[in-house]
Amino acid sequence: MDIVLDKVRRLPNQAGVYIMKDKDGNVIYVGKAKNLKKRVAQYFLRKQEHIKVINMVKNVADFDFFVVNDEVEALALENNLIKKYKPYYNILLKDSKTYAYIKINLHQDYPYFEISRRLNKTDKYFGPFMAGVTARDVLSIIDYAFPLRKCKLKLDENKKPIKPCLFYGMHMCTAPCAKFITKADYRKIVDDAIAFLKGDTKVVEHVLKAKMESASKAENFETALQVRDRLKMLEKLKSTVITSLGSLVDYDVFNLTTSGEYSAMCVLNVRAGKLQGVQTFDILNFLDESEAYTQFVMQYYETHPFIVDEVIMPEIDTHEIEIYLAQKSSKKITITKPKIDSVKYKLLDIAKQNAQIHMEKNLELHTKQVNASIGAVKQLQKDLNLSRAPKRIECYDISHTHGTYTVASMSVIINGEKAPQMYRKFKINTVEFIDDFASMREVLTRRLNELKGDDISFSSMPDLIVIDGGKGQLGVVTEVVEKMGYKNDLISLAKREEEVFKPHISTPFILKKGSYSLRLIQLARDEAHRFAITFNRQLRAKGMLRSGLESIPGVGKILRRKLLSEFHTLENIKNASLEQLCALKGVPEKTAKEVYKKFHKDEK
Repeated sequence: MDIVLDKVRRLPNQAGVYIMKDKDGNVIYVGKAKNLKKRVAQYFLRKQEHIKVINMVKNVADFDFFVVNDEVEALALENNLIKKYKPYYNILLKDSKTYAYIKINLHQDYPYFEISRRLNKTDKYFGPFMAGVTARDVLSIIDYAFPLRKCKLKLDENKKPIKPCLFYGMHMCTAPCAKFITKADYRKIVDDAIAFLKGDTKVVEHVLKAKMESASKAENFETALQVRDRLKMLEKLKSTVITSLGSLVDYDVFNLTTSGEYSAMCVLNVRAGKLQGVQTFDILNFLDESEAYTQFVMQYYETHPFIVDEVIMPEIDTHEIEIYLAQKSSKKITITKPKIDSVKYKLLDIAKQNAQIHMEKNLELHTKQVNASIGAVKQLQKDLNLSRAPKRIECYDISHTHGTYTVASMSVIINGEKAPQMYRKFKINTVEFIDDFASMREVLTRRLNELKGDDISFSSMPDLIVIDGGKGQLGVVTEVVEKMGYKNDLISLAKREEEVFKPHISTPFILKKGSYSLRLIQLARDEAHRFAITFNRQLRAKGMLRSGLESIPGVGKILRRKLLSEFHTLENIKNASLEQLCALKGVPEKTAKEVYKKFHKDEK
């Protein structure tokens, strides 16, 4: 700690970003500061009251820092480093839902509306749609009310007209592909549809009612029922209007609630004066409420479009977020801290209530998730008497096909949860035959040699290395790790009885079946096994195609395996003499000659 304090005293009084690290060099927190020296000194030179800050500071063994020109640069750098390192004490936005939007590309001559979950800066988006109405529901209303094209053909005024499709005959398209409508008239229909998406429902309501009456008179009752369903959806959309807001306002409203250990963030999406979406997010870790809002908002707009011009949130310092979001969205975005009793304040209160309900409803589920993740990490340390809590677990597995296409995999578990972006795969280069020990020696040596490399996964030191196997595999890994001077905890997990072995201890550890600690290392093992087998199959498929074994008459799946099992590599099969091939039990002489002919056809 003396080294850290000395480093704090030498910090500059400038804006920047600091990176807190634990004793193994793992990044545990990234923060920004207007004044690096003052901000970082607060952690170590002042008495802390927040339990999470106290716990974080206890784990800090060193820190790095970067000086930048201003707070906005610090904000951008902080955001990038959080995404890169995924530190335990930072906000990590985890939302499995990818909301659907309605997208239109107005740069086209004859644009069309479609559903999209992927966002870009060039297209215009509407949504998200919730409150009992989906983006597909809204698009179906547009399809019935506006005769716009449904196809994705590339159309422009210079292309020759083509025959119109069925939608033209159903009066659901004006057939721009057949040049039955001008670009200007088509754009008027597009503008009407956009006006509907912005909140003007009068035209749509009138068109749909007229279509329903027309279908009923023609005794086309199926169509009439379909139109009636769309009118009901329209009523749902209208029912979400907040009358006191006006018809043109678009807001995103953020509010957070916390119980100390568990927190939830609610986001209200107000579009054209309608409360169109309510999203709630679990927030697992944050040290400072102001930074929690900053980090959350920035991560939120990484995956959601900048539809709004105004963001509403509680009273926090938001100046640099405004500037950053304006640069990111290429337009001015105002962050408002509403006055008490105003309409905007009521929206903020609605968000707070939704966050509170979500937190209370999910508290039991959250407890189970904590027990299965970081709780399992702590329990594993206790059950196996490990030197540290294994916050980063790496598991290794070997896979091959009869000694060929030998590969290895590395799965990574961080804070008890899978981190697939950190998984890595290896081709084994130094082992020609079936030798899992030698293969494991190669892969661990290569992995530990990469600790100072650029790959973020390899540059982080594991707290625990898990080997899929028994004492033999563990012995090899222990030899490699100790020889290279590292002191990681090492274990192996034997599949049959799920016995856990530790170096230099002959008696296995038996973890209770179904326990969180056993499930944790089983998760690491199963992920490594799956990843290794998948890579082996990929290489094998490529190798078979390249080798041409599949194209040889008489050589099927069983015989290919037999050849690979006997000769170990494809190169050995190619170099085998005709006598060696004919001598192979179970291979007909005719087939052996075909194999030989395949690889020696250029010989005279």
